[in-house]
Amino acid sequence: MNSIKNFVNRLASIDTAASSMTDYCRVSLNRTLNAAEYYVEIYHNSLEKCLELASLSPEEMTIVDYGGGHGLLSAYAKSLGFGRVVYVDINPEAVRMAEQLFEMIGLRPDDIITGDVSQLIEWCHASEVTPNALVSIDVIEHIYVLDDFFGAIHSLSPQMKMVFTTASTPYNSRVVRNLHKAMQADELGTTTRKGFWQKRRDYIQTVWDDMSERELDYWADNTRGLTYDDVKRAVESRSPNLLCDDYNTCDPATGSWTERILPEEDYRQLLLPYGWSLDVKPGHYNVHRRGLKAIASRRNNKVISMAPTNSPRGFRQRRRYKRALSVAPFIYLMVS
Repeated sequence: MNSIKNFVNRLASIDTAASSMTDYCRVSLNRTLNAAEYYVEIYHNSLEKCLELASLSPEEMTIVDYGGGHGLLSAYAKSLGFGRVVYVDINPEAVRMAEQLFEMIGLRPDDIITGDVSQLIEWCHASEVTPNALVSIDVIEHIYVLDDFFGAIHSLSPQMKMVFTTASTPYNSRVVRNLHKAMQADELGTTTRKGFWQKRRDYIQTVWDDMSERELDYWADNTRGLTYDDVKRAVESRSPNLLCDDYNTCDPATGSWTERILPEEDYRQLLLPYGWSLDVKPGHYNVHRRGLKAIASRRNNKVISMAPTNSPRGFRQRRRYKRALSVAPFIYLMVS
């Protein structure tokens, strides 16, 4: 597609070495730029799905790019002629990096907000803007309390359409195994990095300095998935946080989950009170790599392409749909 190729050519002008971004941001951005065509394909597909849900032309759309893709999805949306694009990111460093990128490629969103969903809601009310849709790349798996997030979006617009991508897919067993390893590393820590379990235990010991070693271990075990404030409330009320998943864990300092994996039914139950429905679609592999990886990607994409475009009906369609999801490296969550 010309729009993808043209945008990838713009990205070639980015010189990360000449920028003032942090090393962390530079490494993360370089990872994206090294597979630029693949990531722009994902942006394109996400925006197409957004238009499909809203049944509007790009020019009629006001969309929110919620905290992912280094702001590049926002820039790409403007290159496609979207009417108004609002870029939101909670990380000030990420916003500063995005500002530099917009300058380098000569495209920028109409509005930029540093903050989370609460700052987005405040800005929308103050600016009298009601977006038609929200698109978010690889963020939903990190949001601390999804019920609060969806409730805030619903308060802004019950008709909001949303498209999320997440590599925390519960369908691909290989992906799940790799994510579980990452979760265990964050929870238990290493010789050079304190894990989330130890952080919770240290905090509990600070607040309750007379607690026994056995009790400290118990509450460190049973406050997994909580921030420090919620850890305190859980211990005070003697209410263990019993997560159904044995691996999901979050940083108690920030509430950011480590690539949290949620079953499809959990998302449906979270959306149900707000009258929203969920459609899950398989993502695709990067075919722009070389050698055996490219061959494997094309083979897997062939399986994924056989999934029905609409809700699967009949045994054969459902089997193809499940097979595609089990192979896909990520999924789209389409909310309407």
